Amino acid sequence: MLHDRSLLAGCNTALNESDVVGLRVNWPGRTARLLLHVLALPEHGPADPDTRRALVFTGVRLMRVLLRADRSHSRDYGHAIELPDPAAADAFLASAGWSNPMYGWSFLDDPELTRSWPATVSLVLAATGRAAHSMYWFSECGREEPGGDMAYCIEGDIHFERLAVERADGSTVPLTSFAADGSRWWHAFRAGDPRVSPAAQRLQPPSPAWP
Repeated sequence: MLHDRSLLAGCNTALNESDVVGLRVNWPGRTARLLLHVLALPEHGPADPDTRRALVFTGVRLMRVLLRADRSHSRDYGHAIELPDPAAADAFLASAGWSNPMYGWSFLDDPELTRSWPATVSLVLAATGRAAHSMYWFSECGREEPGGDMAYCIEGDIHFERLAVERADGSTVPLTSFAADGSRWWHAFRAGDPRVSPAAQRLQPPSPAWP
């Protein structure tokens, strides 16, 4: 379905300003789950109070992760920090004390987004064959360490055949609904809809955390 350009654009819009909080990988099964908090506005009623969504990638052919220290909070990145396995990447995301959402409006099927990556990255898992689609994700984040507060950027690149979206309870969200809810949120925000105004966002209780 991602070959539909309007759906691809809608999914990219729905991913803008989402927070990456986890990466769960079943490499023997060639499956990866990227855990997010997203901006979603249903057709009727207020903004969705449970912002948890999982992007479920199947038929994964290549997965790369790049973790680097942000030495100046302005993209002066250090060398790649080695990660032994996907669980270490997930554990790092869980350890972050703060994080900023993804931005840029383009995440799916855009090979330019990793063009500037160094030759050596933190983690590579590769299978034979080429995949039909790719997904770029990132989190600019930080945590308290013995030497003080440290800032990092962790990025990922997943090459896959199929994409699905699930809620935290495992129920499926059709890609068309995922795209529509995200696009509707941004349209409402630009139009000054009180359901997504800055004041409404401040009053909205925090979404449940991912387990």
